[in-house]
Amino acid sequence: MTDTGAYIFPSQVFLDTEMRKRCLESKAMRILLDLASDTLSMDFRAILRDGTEEEANDPRFRRPLINIMGVAGYREEVRRRDVQPVCVTGISLGYLSAAGAVGWVSLEDMVRMSNTMAAIEIEAFDHTDYRSVFFYNGDHVKVFDALRAEGLDSLLHMSVVVSSNQFIAACRKSDMDAMKPALMRAGALFKVIPYSFPGHCDLMGDVQETFTKEWTFKDPYGNTTVPLVSINDCRPYTSGEEVWKLTKEQYTTVLDWRGVLDYLDALELDSYVVLEPSDFVVKSMKLDPFCRLRPQIGGVLDGV
Repeated sequence: MTDTGAYIFPSQVFLDTEMRKRCLESKAMRILLDLASDTLSMDFRAILRDGTEEEANDPRFRRPLINIMGVAGYREEVRRRDVQPVCVTGISLGYLSAAGAVGWVSLEDMVRMSNTMAAIEIEAFDHTDYRSVFFYNGDHVKVFDALRAEGLDSLLHMSVVVSSNQFIAACRKSDMDAMKPALMRAGALFKVIPYSFPGHCDLMGDVQETFTKEWTFKDPYGNTTVPLVSINDCRPYTSGEEVWKLTKEQYTTVLDWRGVLDYLDALELDSYVVLEPSDFVVKSMKLDPFCRLRPQIGGVLDGV
């Protein structure tokens, strides 16, 4: 009997040498690397093979690459698993990967949208020291209460509720020293995410406005039968038009990944498959003492 399952698409991550090598070796990635290269007039194979660390992790390249990794991984998992996809979802960038994988947007528009969003964000933040920061071992409410007691809460901009003890926020790297005592009192540990600008917070208003003005679909966006569970409001959608609406809203919405996991748990499915690059998503689920889902790892890097 076919199992029921949810497929979970990852956010952007750092591309290390091993991941780049495995992308080049993956048979499932070959045609998608060509498609992305032609769509963006950017040689994906050359960047993976010969690019510097900075070139490979430029968001204008890295984000579309992770999009197509998710699509290729989804295709492979549906082919080799006896798991009927009841829904798909994804954290941050993974939302767009999920939309492309099941057909709400064309693959060309998926990589073009991802590249366009990154280009606008670079223009807005590259000259600043604003970065995304991952906080763990600490509740975001306690952290902001501790900062507020010192009059420093305005320095940190909440982005994503990852779990009961993990969250992502944005700030200036130059403000981190001032915040450290309050963060220590709240018991929160943190790591600045490499090559990552702010997202999903109140800093993104101008970026959202620019993207809304500049973006156009080249292909009709479709409607499919596999629901996308949105990280914006933890609800399922089957409308391509909603993909456009939710993409814009993501810029200034504090995303609720913990809420998505709770929603998936309530569906009582047989399998929850996290597609590569899966480390961040899987670790966040396992480190959350209240998360009852048991993720399975899958995708193109799980076996080339």
